[in-house]
Amino acid sequence: MKNRSKRYSLEFKQNLVALFNDEKRSMSSISKEYGVTVSSISKWINDKKLVSVDDGKPITRKDFLKLKKEYEDLKEENEILKAAAMILGKKVKRETHLPLINRFLAENHRLTIILKALQVPRRTYYNWINYTPNYRKMLEEKVKPFLKEAWSKNCKAYGAPRLKVALQRELGINFSIRRITRLMKEFGIRSLMCRRFKKPGTHVDYDQRPNLIKNLSGKSIWRADITYLQLENGVWVYLSTVFDDQTYKILSQKVSKHMTSKLVSHTLIEALKKNKKPEYLHSDMGSQYTSSIFEHVLEGHEIRHSYSQKGHPYDNGPIEAFHSILKREFAFQTRFTSFEDVVLKTENYIHWYNTERIRIAV
Repeated sequence: MKNRSKRYSLEFKQNLVALFNDEKRSMSSISKEYGVTVSSISKWINDKKLVSVDDGKPITRKDFLKLKKEYEDLKEENEILKAAAMILGKKVKRETHLPLINRFLAENHRLTIILKALQVPRRTYYNWINYTPNYRKMLEEKVKPFLKEAWSKNCKAYGAPRLKVALQRELGINFSIRRITRLMKEFGIRSLMCRRFKKPGTHVDYDQRPNLIKNLSGKSIWRADITYLQLENGVWVYLSTVFDDQTYKILSQKVSKHMTSKLVSHTLIEALKKNKKPEYLHSDMGSQYTSSIFEHVLEGHEIRHSYSQKGHPYDNGPIEAFHSILKREFAFQTRFTSFEDVVLKTENYIHWYNTERIRIAV
């Protein structure tokens, strides 16, 4: 049988210490008489030595060392709690807690104190460090960088539906919208689409003119409209665009400091230079579009002019929708420092909209 160390009662230890202190017996004589090692007797004697503390009350060395250890443990635990303030009170998760634990271990904190401070069971910690991700998890880790990059390089406007299309198109991976939404939440990204744009009223000088494209199909139709953009200094500028119903693209755009008939006419002329003329052009009844200059351009190219009903801007729905998207994806989250800045940034956005932005049919 294996030898086991003998356990002594507290009373026995106290009596041997008394023999040393009161009767002035040597430790070697006590050891021989009672069969206890000298080292054990020495330890018991030291544990019973009195130590003075700040309040003047003496305590045993053993109790002093115990209090000292408790103080050091509390001090270390407090340091950990301060550094981990951002996750305190949150659900214990491998993704958030394990990196912190590893950091504290690298700083030479004790594992026992770390786990106690973070309220992580020891068994949970060892399950974490021995964790092997399954195929599903490995695939998600592969996809995360792509989702972040796709979101970032597309004006931070993509939500889960467009990221789903991008993921399938680029990597051939089919994730559900719900799964992509969860992954986006995990690394803290979301579509930065802002509030809906409310179109200002339009000044009309003429009687109502006909809407020639209502319920019309199979014809080539362009649409024209103006929207407002604000510079950092509070000054407003005006964006004129021409939109193609068939391709859903902006054919031309111009930014001006003034909302004039020349602005909309030059925008239309620019579109006609680069594209085959349409059969119809649709606009609202604003004074810029009913001006003789604009009508002259249309007549010169034999394009029929169709008009929205007064007070019904959504008769020109597709281009109104584009301007709403432009405001929410781009303008409301962009600082325009100067007129030149707004021209360049708007041109870049429209190029991205025409060539890269994923369009989801409703």
